[in-house]
Amino acid sequence: MMERLALSKTELRSYISKVYISDYEEILKYTREFISPVLLERELKRKNDYVDLFATLFADTTFLDNFLFKLYANKASQQIYNTLVWEKEVEAVETLNARYHLHLSTAIPPYNEHREVYLKNELALVKQVSAYSYRGSSNNVMIQENIRELLRLVLPLPKDYYIVATEEIKETEFSYNNEAGVLNFLGIMEEMMQNSLVEFGKTNEKPLAKSLNILKSSSTSKEFYTEKKLDSFATDMLTRSFYYYYSRHKKFEAEKPESLKQFVLNQLEDNYYFFISRIFLSYLKKVRYDGYYSSERTLLHTLKYILKALPQGEFVSMQNIIHYCQYRDIKLDLESPHKTDEYNIECDFETERGVETDIMYVGSNYDVLFLEPLLKASMFYFGALGILELRYDEPVSPYIITAKGKPYLTPWDSLSYVKLTKLGEFVFGLCKSYEYKEVAPKKKGLKFDEFKPIITVGREDTIMRTKLEAYADKYDGDRYILSYAKIFKDCKSTKLLQIKIDGFYKQIEANPPKIFKEYFTAITANANLLKRDLKQVVIELKNNPKLLQFFMKNKKLHDLVIKAEGYRVIVLKENIPKLTKIVKENGFFVEF
Repeated sequence: MMERLALSKTELRSYISKVYISDYEEILKYTREFISPVLLERELKRKNDYVDLFATLFADTTFLDNFLFKLYANKASQQIYNTLVWEKEVEAVETLNARYHLHLSTAIPPYNEHREVYLKNELALVKQVSAYSYRGSSNNVMIQENIRELLRLVLPLPKDYYIVATEEIKETEFSYNNEAGVLNFLGIMEEMMQNSLVEFGKTNEKPLAKSLNILKSSSTSKEFYTEKKLDSFATDMLTRSFYYYYSRHKKFEAEKPESLKQFVLNQLEDNYYFFISRIFLSYLKKVRYDGYYSSERTLLHTLKYILKALPQGEFVSMQNIIHYCQYRDIKLDLESPHKTDEYNIECDFETERGVETDIMYVGSNYDVLFLEPLLKASMFYFGALGILELRYDEPVSPYIITAKGKPYLTPWDSLSYVKLTKLGEFVFGLCKSYEYKEVAPKKKGLKFDEFKPIITVGREDTIMRTKLEAYADKYDGDRYILSYAKIFKDCKSTKLLQIKIDGFYKQIEANPPKIFKEYFTAITANANLLKRDLKQVVIELKNNPKLLQFFMKNKKLHDLVIKAEGYRVIVLKENIPKLTKIVKENGFFVEF
């Protein structure tokens, strides 16, 4: 049974009142043949007159059926209207000519000219738009935006208009579920944050490889792929997200589902920065997102709405989610629509002459270069967070577009299905509690030498080895020896030195053997045995006989000089002006 978009009388009036009078006139021209003459006799002067007329027409099933019958006059027009109304805003003329044996003009206007012309007969609501500019030429067909909106009340809803469980799940190469791993990662991340072990690069945006490697080797969190350059995406996403969250809130409830729940819900609020979105679009140039862009349809609002709409315990196809956004004209931006259009990529695409490389802008390629990759990347991120189970294959582009000789445009290309995990159901309030098993950290304990300040640490305990690097040098194998250079590093005062020593007792071992305690006691006892006298200044004299003779015989200078040796004299800082004056008065110019 055919299903159309259902609206109440109030909703219908509100919906159709958004269009312009010129759009109403186009619809009237197209449908006049099956509109009652009585209705056509109405006087149409103001916009409200048109709204009244169209509210009556679009509430009439017979009118809608006749309208649809004309739109669907043949298979070609049916598919063209379905495509332009529901799936995409524009379609290339060359594609329509080849697919439906149409004979639309392929001529391109002169530089900086823009041409628009409506097609004829059943396609009279479709117009052809041709242009030529600095970006190159374009020759597309489209439906005026407001007319497109009205046609959505006429055409039947696509089968996947709503998010529904997929009927058939095809086999995929990978199945990913990180429920247990992310909770383990959360606890380890907090320990590393407390000990300042998570380091970022100069831009404070990307975690250092060293930090990522520690987290990967210390936690049970899973990665999406094992292939080099693709084997750190999950760890990178989680590290960035948890780092900024921890920096803002100063705590986690370590390894508790409630903590992750609060984190995810905060991520999905429109007042929370989405710091990881640059990872999603790393293949695009000109992406400069570093803050919050306010819009009715922000990325976070859309993602929250999609996640909450997922059916419980069932897989949903990624194509269904993409269509869900396309059917509703959901536009996602990180900065602004204008900037999104300017994002671009140097990619490879097939032509009649073979594979060519050129710059492609997001603009007219929005779905392929931006919407689909962004939605898929977001789902991978929520997979890393353990709230979605994923099914996917090795990344291969579903289109004929690739980049830099790779078989894929983005690492997210081959995502097929997603499903809420039990943890995801808990996060979104579909169940009251979540049971999980704590994973013991990879530690084997420390061994302290009784005679030398040497510590042995298991190779599996990556975090402890990293902590020790602040206090000790590698001795051999798994052994480390305390180092003055490491302990004194970055300590610019006795207070900071004491804090660092206290950190050893807190982070490494509260009660180490006597040799370690004596080592730290000696450091404290020997602190600040050297002092600088900032009140005295050393002046170096050049080997000039007249100058040296002057300094030896002048009694006024003798009264100012504390000590003289070789070509150097020591003077109190406060007496420098007096010394300078005496020297200048006797013909020796100085700059200080």
